[in-house]
Amino acid sequence: QNNGSLGWCQADKQCSKCLEPCKESWGMDRKINCNQFCERAFPRKNWECVTSCEFLQSALAVKQGTCLPPERASGFAAACVEGCDHDRECSAQKKCCFNGCGHTCQAPKDLYKSVPLKPRKELSLRELPSGQLEVRWSSRFNISAEPVVYVLQRRWNFGIQPSEDSATSWQVVAQTTEQGARLSDIRPGRWYQFRVAATNTRGTRGFTTPSRHIHASRDPANPPAPAELRVANLSFGPGRVVSARLQWTMPPDLDVPVHHYKVSWSWSHSGQFAASPLNKKRKIVQQNHIDLDNMRSNRTYSVEVQAVSFWGQTPLKGPRAIIHFSTQHSMSSHTGHIFPVQLAIFKLRRMMHGAPRDDIMDVGMPFYQDGQLQVHVYWQKTLDPSEYYLIHWGPEFCGHNQTKPMETITTQESFVTLRSLLFSCKYKVLLQPVSKRSPSLSQTTSFFTPSCALIRDKSPKAITCPGEKAKSRRKVVAKAANLTVSFEIWDGNVTGLFSWDVSTDPPHQPLIGYQVTWLELVPNNLHSNKMPQSLISQSQVLPPERNILVLSDMHPGSLYRLEVQAITEDGDGPTTSRTFQTPSHQSIPKHSENRIHIKI
Repeated sequence: QNNGSLGWCQADKQCSKCLEPCKESWGMDRKINCNQFCERAFPRKNWECVTSCEFLQSALAVKQGTCLPPERASGFAAACVEGCDHDRECSAQKKCCFNGCGHTCQAPKDLYKSVPLKPRKELSLRELPSGQLEVRWSSRFNISAEPVVYVLQRRWNFGIQPSEDSATSWQVVAQTTEQGARLSDIRPGRWYQFRVAATNTRGTRGFTTPSRHIHASRDPANPPAPAELRVANLSFGPGRVVSARLQWTMPPDLDVPVHHYKVSWSWSHSGQFAASPLNKKRKIVQQNHIDLDNMRSNRTYSVEVQAVSFWGQTPLKGPRAIIHFSTQHSMSSHTGHIFPVQLAIFKLRRMMHGAPRDDIMDVGMPFYQDGQLQVHVYWQKTLDPSEYYLIHWGPEFCGHNQTKPMETITTQESFVTLRSLLFSCKYKVLLQPVSKRSPSLSQTTSFFTPSCALIRDKSPKAITCPGEKAKSRRKVVAKAANLTVSFEIWDGNVTGLFSWDVSTDPPHQPLIGYQVTWLELVPNNLHSNKMPQSLISQSQVLPPERNILVLSDMHPGSLYRLEVQAITEDGDGPTTSRTFQTPSHQSIPKHSENRIHIKI
Protein backbone atom coordinates (compact mmCIF):
# COMPACT_ATOMS: atom_id res chain seq x y z
CA GLN A 1 0.00 0.00 0.00
CA ASN A 2 2.95 2.34 -0.26
CA ASN A 3 5.82 3.00 -2.64
CA GLY A 4 8.18 1.06 -0.39
CA SER A 5 6.07 -2.04 -0.89
CA LEU A 6 5.93 -1.28 -4.59
CA GLY A 7 9.70 -1.17 -4.77
CA TRP A 8 9.94 -4.46 -2.93
CA CYS A 9 7.41 -6.03 -5.29
CA GLN A 10 9.34 -4.85 -8.35
CA ALA A 11 12.49 -6.52 -7.01
CA ASP A 12 10.78 -9.77 -6.00
CA LYS A 13 10.75 -12.49 -8.64
CA GLN A 14 7.21 -13.72 -7.97
CA CYS A 15 5.58 -10.41 -7.08
CA SER A 16 6.99 -8.70 -10.17
CA LYS A 17 4.87 -11.07 -12.27
CA CYS A 18 1.79 -9.30 -10.90
CA LEU A 19 3.14 -5.96 -12.11
CA GLU A 20 3.95 -7.15 -15.62
CA PRO A 21 0.44 -6.47 -17.06
CA CYS A 22 0.53 -2.98 -15.50
CA LYS A 23 3.36 -1.84 -17.77
CA GLU A 24 2.44 0.54 -20.59
CA SER A 25 4.48 -1.58 -23.01
CA TRP A 26 2.19 -4.53 -22.26
CA GLY A 27 -0.50 -2.91 -24.43
CA MET A 28 -3.47 -4.09 -22.39
CA ASP A 29 -6.49 -4.90 -24.52
CA ARG A 30 -9.87 -6.03 -23.28
CA LYS A 31 -9.87 -8.84 -25.84
CA ILE A 32 -6.42 -10.33 -25.22
CA ASN A 33 -6.00 -13.87 -23.95
CA CYS A 34 -4.26 -13.52 -20.60
CA ASN A 35 -2.97 -17.12 -20.61
CA GLN A 36 -1.25 -16.71 -23.97
CA PHE A 37 0.34 -13.38 -23.11
CA CYS A 38 1.58 -14.50 -19.71
CA GLU A 39 3.03 -17.71 -21.14
CA ARG A 40 5.16 -15.62 -23.50
CA ALA A 41 6.51 -13.54 -20.62
CA PHE A 42 6.81 -16.38 -18.08
CA PRO A 43 6.83 -19.80 -19.80
CA ARG A 44 6.90 -21.83 -16.56
CA LYS A 45 5.04 -20.26 -13.62
CA ASN A 46 2.68 -17.47 -14.59
CA TRP A 47 -0.42 -17.69 -12.38
CA GLU A 48 0.44 -14.35 -10.71
CA CYS A 49 0.57 -12.70 -14.13
CA VAL A 50 -2.69 -14.33 -15.26
CA THR A 51 -4.54 -13.29 -12.10
CA SER A 52 -3.32 -9.70 -12.43
CA CYS A 53 -4.17 -9.59 -16.14
CA GLU A 54 -7.72 -10.87 -15.60
CA PHE A 55 -8.23 -8.38 -12.79
CA LEU A 56 -7.13 -5.52 -15.05
CA GLN A 57 -9.43 -6.73 -17.82
CA SER A 58 -12.33 -6.74 -15.39
CA ALA A 59 -11.46 -3.27 -14.07
CA LEU A 60 -11.28 -1.92 -17.61
CA ALA A 61 -14.48 -3.61 -18.75
CA VAL A 62 -16.72 -2.89 -15.75
CA LYS A 63 -17.66 0.72 -14.99
CA GLN A 64 -18.10 1.91 -11.44
CA GLY A 65 -21.49 1.85 -9.75
CA THR A 66 -24.14 -0.87 -9.58
CA CYS A 67 -27.11 -1.62 -11.80
CA LEU A 68 -30.67 -0.92 -10.64
CA PRO A 69 -32.97 -3.88 -9.92
CA PRO A 70 -34.65 -5.08 -13.15
CA GLU A 71 -38.12 -4.10 -11.91
CA ARG A 72 -37.03 -0.45 -11.55
CA ALA A 73 -36.13 -0.08 -15.22
CA SER A 74 -38.42 2.27 -17.14
CA GLY A 75 -38.80 3.75 -20.59
CA PHE A 76 -36.30 2.55 -23.19
CA ALA A 77 -34.20 1.00 -20.40
CA ALA A 78 -37.06 -1.51 -19.86
CA ALA A 79 -37.28 -2.54 -23.54
CA CYS A 80 -36.90 -6.26 -24.23
CA VAL A 81 -33.87 -5.85 -26.51
CA GLU A 82 -30.22 -6.78 -26.39
CA GLY A 83 -28.95 -3.21 -26.66
CA CYS A 84 -25.49 -3.94 -25.28
CA ASP A 85 -23.12 -6.66 -24.17
CA HIS A 86 -20.54 -4.73 -22.12
CA ASP A 87 -20.30 -1.50 -20.16
CA ARG A 88 -17.86 -0.02 -22.68
CA GLU A 89 -20.64 0.02 -25.29
CA CYS A 90 -22.58 2.54 -23.18
CA SER A 91 -21.94 6.28 -23.23
CA ALA A 92 -20.56 8.36 -20.36
CA GLN A 93 -21.17 6.71 -16.96
CA LYS A 94 -23.98 4.39 -18.05
CA LYS A 95 -23.64 0.63 -17.51
CA CYS A 96 -24.95 -2.35 -19.45
CA CYS A 97 -27.66 -3.70 -17.12
CA PHE A 98 -30.18 -6.60 -17.22
CA ASN A 99 -33.81 -5.44 -17.16
CA GLY A 100 -35.55 -8.81 -16.85
CA CYS A 101 -35.83 -9.64 -20.55
CA GLY A 102 -32.82 -7.95 -22.18
CA HIS A 103 -29.79 -5.70 -21.66
CA THR A 104 -29.85 -1.91 -22.04
CA CYS A 105 -27.61 1.02 -21.09
CA GLN A 106 -28.80 2.50 -17.79
CA ALA A 107 -27.64 5.12 -15.30
CA PRO A 108 -26.18 3.23 -12.31
CA LYS A 109 -26.81 3.76 -8.62
CA ASP A 110 -24.17 4.11 -5.92
CA LEU A 111 -21.83 5.65 -8.49
CA TYR A 112 -19.31 6.80 -5.90
CA LYS A 113 -19.87 4.16 -3.21
CA SER A 114 -16.52 3.35 -1.53
CA VAL A 115 -14.78 5.58 -4.11
CA PRO A 116 -12.10 7.84 -2.53
CA LEU A 117 -12.70 11.58 -2.35
CA LYS A 118 -10.82 13.96 -4.62
CA PRO A 119 -7.60 15.36 -3.16
CA ARG A 120 -7.72 19.01 -2.15
CA LYS A 121 -7.36 21.22 -5.21
CA GLU A 122 -4.40 23.22 -3.86
CA LEU A 123 -1.27 21.45 -5.15
CA SER A 124 2.13 22.38 -3.73
CA LEU A 125 4.75 22.93 -6.46
CA ARG A 126 8.39 23.44 -5.50
CA GLU A 127 11.58 23.38 -7.55
CA LEU A 128 14.40 21.61 -5.70
CA PRO A 129 18.10 22.61 -5.88
CA SER A 130 18.73 19.39 -7.84
CA GLY A 131 16.47 20.67 -10.64
CA GLN A 132 13.66 18.25 -9.78
CA LEU A 133 10.11 19.48 -9.29
CA GLU A 134 8.28 18.31 -6.18
CA VAL A 135 4.50 18.04 -6.48
CA ARG A 136 2.53 17.40 -3.27
CA TRP A 137 -1.16 17.23 -2.42
CA SER A 138 -3.32 16.42 0.58
CA SER A 139 -6.32 14.10 0.83
CA ARG A 140 -9.61 14.48 2.57
CA PHE A 141 -10.89 11.85 4.99
CA ASN A 142 -10.36 8.49 3.33
CA ILE A 143 -13.67 6.63 3.10
CA SER A 144 -12.07 3.76 1.19
CA ALA A 145 -11.01 0.60 2.97
CA GLU A 146 -9.00 -0.40 -0.09
CA PRO A 147 -5.60 0.97 -1.14
CA VAL A 148 -5.80 4.35 -2.89
CA VAL A 149 -3.60 5.05 -5.91
CA TYR A 150 -3.05 8.65 -6.99
CA VAL A 151 -2.72 9.40 -10.71
CA LEU A 152 -0.74 12.58 -11.47
CA GLN A 153 -1.09 14.24 -14.88
CA ARG A 154 0.54 17.29 -16.43
CA ARG A 155 0.41 19.46 -19.54
CA TRP A 156 2.71 22.24 -20.76
CA ASN A 157 3.21 24.97 -23.33
CA PHE A 158 6.23 26.73 -24.84
CA GLY A 159 6.87 30.44 -24.40
CA ILE A 160 7.61 33.18 -21.90
CA GLN A 161 3.93 33.35 -20.86
CA PRO A 162 1.59 30.52 -19.75
CA SER A 163 -1.18 29.60 -22.16
CA GLU A 164 -3.83 26.91 -21.77
CA ASP A 165 -4.92 27.32 -25.41
CA SER A 166 -1.55 26.19 -26.79
CA ALA A 167 -0.88 23.56 -24.11
CA THR A 168 -0.39 19.86 -24.83
CA SER A 169 -2.95 17.23 -23.90
CA TRP A 170 -2.87 15.83 -20.37
CA GLN A 171 -0.30 13.07 -19.84
CA VAL A 172 0.18 10.66 -16.92
CA VAL A 173 3.55 11.26 -15.24
CA ALA A 174 3.16 9.32 -11.98
CA GLN A 175 1.03 6.66 -10.28
CA THR A 176 1.73 6.41 -6.58
CA THR A 177 0.23 5.55 -3.21
CA GLU A 178 2.07 8.51 -1.66
CA GLN A 179 0.67 12.04 -1.51
CA GLY A 180 3.42 13.49 -3.65
CA ALA A 181 5.92 12.85 -6.43
CA ARG A 182 9.27 14.16 -7.63
CA LEU A 183 9.71 14.74 -11.36
CA SER A 184 13.17 14.96 -12.91
CA ASP A 185 12.21 15.63 -16.55
CA ILE A 186 11.26 19.30 -16.09
CA ARG A 187 12.52 21.29 -19.07
CA PRO A 188 13.30 25.03 -19.16
CA GLY A 189 11.30 27.15 -21.56
CA ARG A 190 8.02 25.42 -20.69
CA TRP A 191 5.07 26.26 -18.47
CA TYR A 192 3.64 23.27 -16.59
CA GLN A 193 0.25 22.55 -15.03
CA PHE A 194 -0.70 19.52 -12.91
CA ARG A 195 -3.81 17.73 -11.70
CA VAL A 196 -4.30 14.60 -9.58
CA ALA A 197 -7.02 11.97 -9.12
CA ALA A 198 -7.55 9.43 -6.33
CA THR A 199 -8.65 5.97 -7.47
CA ASN A 200 -9.18 2.44 -6.19
CA THR A 201 -10.81 -0.72 -7.50
CA ARG A 202 -14.25 0.92 -7.14
CA GLY A 203 -13.42 3.84 -9.42
CA THR A 204 -12.57 7.52 -9.15
CA ARG A 205 -14.30 10.87 -8.68
CA GLY A 206 -12.12 12.49 -11.34
CA PHE A 207 -9.24 14.95 -11.38
CA THR A 208 -8.75 18.10 -9.39
CA THR A 209 -8.87 21.47 -11.14
CA PRO A 210 -5.57 22.34 -12.89
CA SER A 211 -2.86 23.79 -10.67
CA ARG A 212 -1.16 27.14 -11.10
CA HIS A 213 1.48 27.38 -13.83
CA ILE A 214 5.14 26.86 -12.98
CA HIS A 215 8.34 26.83 -15.03
CA ALA A 216 11.97 25.96 -14.34
CA SER A 217 14.12 28.81 -13.06
CA ARG A 218 17.10 27.94 -15.25
CA ASP A 219 17.39 29.37 -18.76
CA PRO A 220 16.70 27.17 -21.79
CA ALA A 221 19.63 25.68 -23.64
CA ASN A 222 20.74 26.76 -27.11
CA PRO A 223 19.63 24.49 -29.94
CA PRO A 224 22.12 21.84 -31.09
CA ALA A 225 23.81 21.77 -34.47
CA PRO A 226 21.58 20.47 -37.29
CA ALA A 227 22.10 16.74 -37.86
CA GLU A 228 22.21 14.67 -41.03
CA LEU A 229 23.08 17.67 -43.22
CA ARG A 230 23.14 16.29 -46.76
CA VAL A 231 22.60 17.10 -50.45
CA ALA A 232 19.20 15.61 -51.29
CA ASN A 233 19.08 16.59 -54.99
CA LEU A 234 21.73 17.87 -57.38
CA SER A 235 20.65 18.79 -60.92
CA PHE A 236 22.37 20.40 -63.90
CA GLY A 237 20.57 22.89 -66.11
CA PRO A 238 21.45 24.91 -69.20
CA GLY A 239 25.05 26.03 -69.46
CA ARG A 240 26.84 25.69 -66.15
CA VAL A 241 23.87 26.35 -63.90
CA VAL A 242 23.49 23.87 -61.04
CA SER A 243 20.66 23.52 -58.52
CA ALA A 244 20.80 21.65 -55.23
CA ARG A 245 18.48 20.97 -52.33
CA LEU A 246 20.08 20.57 -48.92
CA GLN A 247 18.23 18.95 -46.03
CA TRP A 248 18.90 18.44 -42.33
CA THR A 249 17.14 17.26 -39.18
CA MET A 250 16.67 18.60 -35.66
CA PRO A 251 15.63 16.78 -32.47
CA PRO A 252 11.88 17.23 -31.92
CA ASP A 253 12.10 17.76 -28.15
CA LEU A 254 14.06 21.00 -27.65
CA ASP A 255 13.85 23.42 -24.74
CA VAL A 256 12.66 26.12 -27.16
CA PRO A 257 11.49 25.46 -30.75
CA VAL A 258 13.73 26.56 -33.61
CA HIS A 259 12.62 29.97 -34.96
CA HIS A 260 14.72 29.92 -38.15
CA TYR A 261 17.93 28.64 -39.70
CA LYS A 262 20.83 30.78 -40.87
CA VAL A 263 22.38 29.29 -44.01
CA SER A 264 25.61 30.57 -45.55
CA TRP A 265 27.50 29.16 -48.49
CA SER A 266 30.65 29.93 -50.47
CA TRP A 267 32.61 28.26 -53.22
CA SER A 268 36.16 27.59 -54.35
CA HIS A 269 37.73 25.91 -57.35
CA SER A 270 36.91 22.24 -57.67
CA GLY A 271 39.04 20.08 -55.39
CA GLN A 272 39.80 22.91 -52.94
CA PHE A 273 38.05 23.74 -49.66
CA ALA A 274 39.60 27.16 -48.97
CA ALA A 275 36.64 29.30 -50.04
CA SER A 276 37.10 33.04 -50.35
CA PRO A 277 35.05 35.14 -47.90
CA LEU A 278 34.35 37.54 -50.77
CA ASN A 279 31.83 35.17 -52.35
CA LYS A 280 30.01 34.13 -49.18
CA LYS A 281 26.23 34.41 -49.32
CA ARG A 282 23.60 34.12 -46.60
CA LYS A 283 19.93 33.27 -46.39
CA ILE A 284 17.30 32.78 -43.68
CA VAL A 285 14.86 29.84 -43.90
CA GLN A 286 12.16 28.56 -41.54
CA GLN A 287 12.00 25.00 -42.82
CA ASN A 288 14.65 22.26 -42.55
CA HIS A 289 15.77 22.48 -46.18
CA ILE A 290 17.01 25.05 -48.67
CA ASP A 291 17.16 25.22 -52.47
CA LEU A 292 20.32 26.74 -53.95
CA ASP A 293 19.57 27.61 -57.58
CA ASN A 294 22.41 29.89 -58.70
CA MET A 295 25.39 27.57 -58.35
CA ARG A 296 27.92 26.75 -61.06
CA SER A 297 29.38 23.45 -62.17
CA ASN A 298 32.99 22.42 -61.51
CA ARG A 299 33.13 24.13 -58.13
CA THR A 300 33.48 23.02 -54.53
CA TYR A 301 30.82 24.46 -52.23
CA SER A 302 30.91 24.84 -48.47
CA VAL A 303 27.54 25.25 -46.72
CA GLU A 304 26.98 26.11 -43.05
CA VAL A 305 23.62 25.76 -41.28
CA GLN A 306 22.89 27.23 -37.84
CA ALA A 307 19.66 26.90 -35.82
CA VAL A 308 18.37 29.98 -34.00
CA SER A 309 15.70 30.00 -31.28
CA PHE A 310 14.25 32.94 -29.35
CA TRP A 311 13.59 33.12 -25.63
CA GLY A 312 11.67 36.36 -25.34
CA GLN A 313 13.83 38.87 -27.24
CA THR A 314 17.06 36.93 -26.67
CA PRO A 315 18.35 34.83 -29.59
CA LEU A 316 19.70 31.38 -28.76
CA LYS A 317 22.18 30.36 -31.46
CA GLY A 318 23.43 26.81 -31.81
CA PRO A 319 26.69 25.51 -33.29
CA ARG A 320 27.01 25.31 -37.06
CA ALA A 321 26.81 22.17 -39.15
CA ILE A 322 29.10 22.20 -42.20
CA ILE A 323 29.05 20.22 -45.43
CA HIS A 324 31.38 20.31 -48.46
CA PHE A 325 30.31 19.03 -51.86
CA SER A 326 31.38 19.29 -55.48
CA THR A 327 29.37 20.23 -58.56
CA GLN A 328 31.47 18.29 -61.06
CA HIS A 329 29.52 18.07 -64.31
CA SER A 330 31.16 14.75 -65.17
CA MET A 331 29.13 12.89 -62.54
CA SER A 332 27.24 10.30 -64.60
CA SER A 333 24.32 10.11 -62.21
CA HIS A 334 23.49 13.79 -62.71
CA THR A 335 24.76 14.68 -66.19
CA GLY A 336 22.06 16.24 -68.30
CA HIS A 337 19.40 15.53 -65.71
CA ILE A 338 17.12 18.30 -64.53
CA PHE A 339 14.18 17.96 -62.17
CA PRO A 340 10.76 19.43 -63.09
CA VAL A 341 10.96 22.14 -60.42
CA GLN A 342 14.34 23.33 -61.65
CA LEU A 343 13.12 23.20 -65.26
CA ALA A 344 10.26 25.55 -64.37
CA ILE A 345 12.73 27.91 -62.69
CA PHE A 346 14.98 27.94 -65.75
CA LYS A 347 12.03 28.62 -68.07
CA LEU A 348 10.83 31.47 -65.86
CA ARG A 349 14.27 33.04 -65.75
CA ARG A 350 14.64 32.65 -69.51
CA MET A 351 11.41 34.61 -70.01
CA MET A 352 12.44 37.32 -67.54
CA HIS A 353 16.12 37.69 -68.34
CA GLY A 354 16.67 35.97 -71.67
CA ALA A 355 18.59 32.78 -72.37
CA PRO A 356 21.20 31.91 -69.74
CA ARG A 357 24.84 32.33 -70.62
CA ASP A 358 27.53 29.67 -70.14
CA ASP A 359 28.63 31.44 -66.98
CA ILE A 360 27.55 34.45 -64.98
CA MET A 361 29.65 36.67 -62.77
CA ASP A 362 28.68 36.97 -59.14
CA VAL A 363 28.41 40.43 -57.59
CA GLY A 364 28.36 41.01 -53.85
CA MET A 365 26.47 43.68 -51.94
CA PRO A 366 27.97 47.20 -52.23
CA PHE A 367 29.56 48.38 -48.98
CA TYR A 368 31.06 51.62 -47.67
CA GLN A 369 34.64 51.42 -46.40
CA ASP A 370 37.67 53.75 -46.25
CA GLY A 371 35.52 56.70 -47.29
CA GLN A 372 34.32 55.17 -50.56
CA LEU A 373 31.63 52.88 -51.92
CA GLN A 374 32.96 49.48 -53.04
CA VAL A 375 31.76 46.12 -54.32
CA HIS A 376 33.31 42.68 -54.87
CA VAL A 377 32.95 40.89 -58.24
CA TYR A 378 34.09 37.29 -58.66
CA TRP A 379 33.95 34.54 -61.28
CA GLN A 380 35.13 31.02 -62.11
CA LYS A 381 38.84 30.81 -62.86
CA THR A 382 40.12 28.36 -65.46
CA LEU A 383 43.18 26.11 -65.15
CA ASP A 384 45.05 27.91 -67.95
CA PRO A 385 48.11 29.50 -66.24
CA SER A 386 48.59 31.97 -69.10
CA GLU A 387 45.08 33.38 -68.81
CA TYR A 388 44.38 36.78 -67.32
CA TYR A 389 41.29 38.97 -67.21
CA LEU A 390 40.32 42.43 -68.40
CA ILE A 391 37.50 44.00 -66.43
CA HIS A 392 35.77 47.01 -67.99
CA TRP A 393 33.30 48.76 -65.72
CA GLY A 394 31.43 52.02 -65.37
CA PRO A 395 27.99 53.55 -64.68
CA GLU A 396 25.21 53.19 -67.26
CA PHE A 397 23.02 55.84 -65.63
CA CYS A 398 22.82 57.56 -62.25
CA GLY A 399 20.04 59.19 -60.29
CA HIS A 400 21.80 62.57 -60.10
CA ASN A 401 22.88 62.70 -63.75
CA GLN A 402 26.45 62.05 -62.65
CA THR A 403 28.74 60.10 -64.91
CA LYS A 404 32.23 58.63 -65.03
CA PRO A 405 34.22 57.15 -67.89
CA MET A 406 34.63 53.39 -68.20
CA GLU A 407 37.59 52.01 -66.27
CA THR A 408 39.70 48.92 -66.91
CA ILE A 409 41.41 46.57 -64.47
CA THR A 410 43.77 43.71 -65.34
CA THR A 411 44.15 40.74 -62.99
CA GLN A 412 44.98 37.04 -62.88
CA GLU A 413 42.81 36.44 -59.82
CA SER A 414 39.22 35.20 -59.84
CA PHE A 415 37.84 38.32 -58.15
CA VAL A 416 38.24 42.08 -58.14
CA THR A 417 37.15 44.96 -55.92
CA LEU A 418 35.60 47.95 -57.68
CA ARG A 419 36.18 51.15 -55.71
CA SER A 420 35.04 54.79 -55.75
CA LEU A 421 31.55 53.89 -56.93
CA LEU A 422 28.93 56.59 -57.39
CA PHE A 423 25.74 56.47 -55.35
CA SER A 424 22.32 55.71 -56.87
CA CYS A 425 23.70 54.30 -60.11
CA LYS A 426 23.36 51.26 -62.31
CA TYR A 427 26.78 49.84 -63.20
CA LYS A 428 27.76 47.57 -66.04
CA VAL A 429 30.69 45.14 -65.75
CA LEU A 430 32.29 43.35 -68.71
CA LEU A 431 34.71 40.47 -68.08
CA GLN A 432 37.05 39.55 -70.95
CA PRO A 433 39.29 36.48 -70.42
CA VAL A 434 42.56 36.69 -72.38
CA SER A 435 44.36 33.42 -73.16
CA LYS A 436 47.22 32.41 -75.44
CA ARG A 437 45.62 29.04 -76.14
CA SER A 438 42.18 29.99 -77.42
CA PRO A 439 39.91 33.04 -77.50
CA SER A 440 37.24 33.22 -74.79
CA LEU A 441 33.83 34.84 -74.83
CA SER A 442 33.24 37.89 -72.67
CA GLN A 443 30.65 37.99 -69.90
CA THR A 444 28.51 40.92 -68.80
CA THR A 445 26.57 41.69 -65.66
CA SER A 446 25.15 44.74 -63.93
CA PHE A 447 24.33 45.89 -60.41
CA PHE A 448 22.82 48.86 -58.57
CA THR A 449 24.44 51.02 -55.91
CA PRO A 450 22.46 52.38 -52.93
CA SER A 451 21.86 56.04 -52.26
CA CYS A 452 24.26 58.02 -50.10
CA ALA A 453 21.47 58.78 -47.63
CA LEU A 454 20.84 55.06 -47.09
CA ILE A 455 24.52 54.37 -46.38
CA ARG A 456 24.73 57.41 -44.11
CA ASP A 457 21.70 56.34 -42.07
CA LYS A 458 23.19 52.92 -41.40
CA SER A 459 26.80 53.96 -40.84
CA PRO A 460 28.08 54.48 -37.26
CA LYS A 461 30.42 57.19 -38.62
CA ALA A 462 29.45 60.54 -40.11
CA ILE A 463 29.34 60.56 -43.92
CA THR A 464 29.14 63.69 -46.07
CA CYS A 465 27.27 63.00 -49.26
CA PRO A 466 28.45 64.55 -52.55
CA GLY A 467 27.01 68.03 -53.15
CA GLU A 468 25.38 68.10 -49.74
CA LYS A 469 26.97 71.38 -48.61
CA ALA A 470 26.25 73.20 -51.84
CA LYS A 471 22.58 72.26 -51.82
CA SER A 472 21.88 72.24 -48.11
CA ARG A 473 19.86 75.47 -48.33
CA ARG A 474 17.40 74.05 -50.81
CA LYS A 475 15.16 71.47 -49.17
CA VAL A 476 13.91 68.57 -51.26
CA VAL A 477 10.16 68.17 -50.70
CA ALA A 478 9.36 65.44 -53.23
CA LYS A 479 8.27 62.39 -51.25
CA ALA A 480 6.82 58.98 -52.02
CA ALA A 481 3.33 58.58 -50.55
CA ASN A 482 0.46 56.06 -50.40
CA LEU A 483 2.85 53.11 -50.26
CA THR A 484 0.72 49.98 -50.77
CA VAL A 485 1.66 46.31 -50.47
CA SER A 486 -0.04 43.23 -51.87
CA PHE A 487 1.02 39.63 -52.37
CA GLU A 488 0.47 37.10 -55.10
CA ILE A 489 0.77 33.43 -54.09
CA TRP A 490 1.17 30.77 -56.73
CA ASP A 491 2.51 27.24 -56.38
CA GLY A 492 3.72 27.99 -52.85
CA ASN A 493 5.82 31.01 -53.92
CA VAL A 494 5.21 34.52 -52.55
CA THR A 495 5.59 37.56 -54.84
CA GLY A 496 5.30 41.08 -53.43
CA LEU A 497 3.69 43.89 -55.46
CA PHE A 498 4.53 47.43 -54.29
CA SER A 499 3.30 50.78 -55.62
CA TRP A 500 3.41 54.40 -54.51
CA ASP A 501 2.63 57.98 -55.54
CA VAL A 502 4.61 61.23 -55.30
CA SER A 503 3.20 63.74 -52.83
CA THR A 504 4.59 66.79 -54.66
CA ASP A 505 6.70 67.48 -57.72
CA PRO A 506 7.29 71.26 -58.01
CA PRO A 507 8.66 72.60 -61.29
CA HIS A 508 11.93 73.70 -59.65
CA GLN A 509 12.56 70.13 -58.45
CA PRO A 510 11.98 67.79 -61.39
CA LEU A 511 11.83 64.10 -60.47
CA ILE A 512 14.56 61.97 -62.06
CA GLY A 513 14.02 58.59 -60.34
CA TYR A 514 13.40 56.54 -57.21
CA GLN A 515 15.83 54.85 -54.85
CA VAL A 516 14.06 51.68 -53.61
CA THR A 517 15.53 49.53 -50.85
CA TRP A 518 14.04 46.38 -49.35
CA LEU A 519 15.32 44.60 -46.26
CA GLU A 520 14.46 41.30 -44.62
CA LEU A 521 14.47 41.86 -40.87
CA VAL A 522 15.59 39.25 -38.35
CA PRO A 523 15.37 40.02 -34.60
CA ASN A 524 18.69 40.50 -32.86
CA ASN A 525 19.90 40.97 -29.30
CA LEU A 526 18.40 44.21 -28.01
CA HIS A 527 21.58 44.96 -26.05
CA SER A 528 23.74 44.96 -29.15
CA ASN A 529 24.46 48.23 -30.94
CA LYS A 530 25.61 46.43 -34.08
CA MET A 531 23.47 45.69 -37.07
CA PRO A 532 22.32 42.06 -37.14
CA GLN A 533 24.44 39.93 -39.43
CA SER A 534 21.32 38.28 -40.77
CA LEU A 535 19.83 41.54 -42.10
CA ILE A 536 19.54 41.20 -45.87
CA SER A 537 19.35 44.44 -47.88
CA GLN A 538 19.01 45.13 -51.60
CA SER A 539 18.65 48.41 -53.44
CA GLN A 540 17.61 49.51 -56.90
CA VAL A 541 17.24 52.79 -58.82
CA LEU A 542 14.04 53.09 -60.87
CA PRO A 543 13.19 55.65 -63.57
CA PRO A 544 10.62 58.36 -62.65
CA GLU A 545 7.79 56.84 -64.70
CA ARG A 546 8.08 53.48 -62.88
CA ASN A 547 6.46 53.63 -59.44
CA ILE A 548 5.92 49.87 -59.15
CA LEU A 549 8.27 47.20 -57.77
CA VAL A 550 7.82 43.41 -58.05
CA LEU A 551 9.78 41.11 -55.70
CA SER A 552 9.63 37.34 -56.21
CA ASP A 553 10.72 34.41 -53.99
CA MET A 554 9.97 36.23 -50.74
CA HIS A 555 10.15 34.18 -47.53
CA PRO A 556 6.73 33.22 -46.11
CA GLY A 557 5.99 34.52 -42.61
CA SER A 558 8.98 36.89 -42.65
CA LEU A 559 9.27 40.54 -41.68
CA TYR A 560 10.36 43.01 -44.38
CA ARG A 561 10.85 46.77 -44.63
CA LEU A 562 10.49 48.70 -47.89
CA GLU A 563 12.02 52.17 -48.25
CA VAL A 564 11.27 54.50 -51.18
CA GLN A 565 13.11 57.77 -51.72
CA ALA A 566 12.39 60.28 -54.47
CA ILE A 567 15.47 61.55 -56.35
CA THR A 568 15.43 65.06 -57.79
CA GLU A 569 18.06 67.30 -59.36
CA ASP A 570 18.41 69.02 -55.99
CA GLY A 571 19.08 65.78 -54.11
CA ASP A 572 17.26 62.97 -52.33
CA GLY A 573 13.86 63.52 -50.76
CA PRO A 574 12.62 62.15 -47.42
CA THR A 575 12.48 58.37 -47.10
CA THR A 576 9.07 56.71 -46.95
CA SER A 577 9.17 53.28 -45.32
CA ARG A 578 6.75 50.55 -44.41
CA THR A 579 7.30 47.36 -42.41
CA PHE A 580 5.13 44.36 -43.27
CA GLN A 581 4.98 40.59 -42.89
CA THR A 582 4.54 38.15 -45.73
CA PRO A 583 1.79 35.49 -45.53
CA SER A 584 2.79 32.50 -43.39
CA HIS A 585 3.04 28.87 -44.51
CA GLN A 586 -0.39 28.16 -42.99
CA SER A 587 -2.06 30.61 -45.39
CA ILE A 588 -0.30 29.22 -48.47
CA PRO A 589 -1.99 26.16 -50.02
CA LYS A 590 0.58 23.46 -50.76
CA HIS A 591 -1.13 22.23 -53.91
CA SER A 592 -2.91 25.16 -55.47
CA GLU A 593 -3.14 25.71 -59.22
CA ASN A 594 -4.78 29.12 -58.83
CA ARG A 595 -3.12 32.41 -57.99
CA ILE A 596 -4.12 33.92 -54.65
CA HIS A 597 -4.02 37.69 -54.08
CA ILE A 598 -3.64 39.18 -50.59
CA LYS A 599 -3.64 42.92 -49.93
CA ILE A 600 -2.51 44.48 -46.65
